Amino acid sequence: MTIKIEDLRGDSRILGPTNAKRDVSVVKNIARHHSATETGDVFIFQQYWNGELGWGTGGYHEIILRDGTVQWCYFDEDVTNGVGGHNTPTYHICLVGNGSFTEAQEEAFNQRAKAAMERFGLSVENVLGHNEFSGHASNICPGTNMDAVRDILNGGDGNVPEPDYIMHDWNKEMVVAADVLNVRQEPNTRSAILRQLTRSQVFHSARVTINGELVNGIRHWYEVDDNGWVSGSLVAEASSDNEWIERKGEVTVAISGGINLRGPSSDNVTNPTSLPILRRVDLGETFEYDKILVQKNGHAFVRQSISEGYTWLAIGSTANGIVTSYWVTGIEI
Repeated sequence: MTIKIEDLRGDSRILGPTNAKRDVSVVKNIARHHSATETGDVFIFQQYWNGELGWGTGGYHEIILRDGTVQWCYFDEDVTNGVGGHNTPTYHICLVGNGSFTEAQEEAFNQRAKAAMERFGLSVENVLGHNEFSGHASNICPGTNMDAVRDILNGGDGNVPEPDYIMHDWNKEMVVAADVLNVRQEPNTRSAILRQLTRSQVFHSARVTINGELVNGIRHWYEVDDNGWVSGSLVAEASSDNEWIERKGEVTVAISGGINLRGPSSDNVTNPTSLPILRRVDLGETFEYDKILVQKNGHAFVRQSISEGYTWLAIGSTANGIVTSYWVTGIEI
């Protein structure tokens, strides 16, 4: 199938771009989005981006209309506004629709994603849905099964079976560590939303699965009051065996999307993810600390003293009191 491409890059009708340029060698991800609308195009969407959000650059490099036409809006070196905290290393492609897309759109996405993969030297594992990026798991975008999308890009037919989830007894109280958290019917972001929980809300979890959908580097999903599941990346044990380590030092952020800095707290806390986000500590930025918190199952944090109390930076995920992956350099626990 030959797709129609409207090359609008550099067109005076396209918003901006006003964001700083990037070296294309930093592009490590291709993000798939949906518009969450039944119709529309770049000229309609940018009225919202600029008029309501005040952006000087649009959200996506490419927009695929319902008939499969591709609006190519920005050059590769332009940083667009598709996924907060992850835009510099990401190329964004959006399909017009709200969880339902035409065959022409899917074919166009397949071709355009492969073209971008070739330009940036990426593989199918680098093609992610909006809600697969750190900090965006509660988002319903891109409204499709990304495992199936990646399977098709890899030459498959898109028929990806649900896994046999491995369940373990848990029977612990858990606390929500996100402003809003969707409770899903199954341990994945593709299943139906049953209800929503809010930050600091406590629930009982009778079971945990260790092979749910990967969210923010974590596959654990927890059952919520015997009805539905939430990602382990967005909750913590309400009362757990935490380890405090008296140590001072400096860490450097080592993940492309950066890490949220939370606080302030007036005293030590055992669940820093329940605190407000102050800002994002970017890739390569250093952070001085004066104490370490290691949750038994959750995350490890470093603490920084400030005049208002303390701020907290997550430095990696933990399991059974051991840091399983580090998001920073300069520290080993």
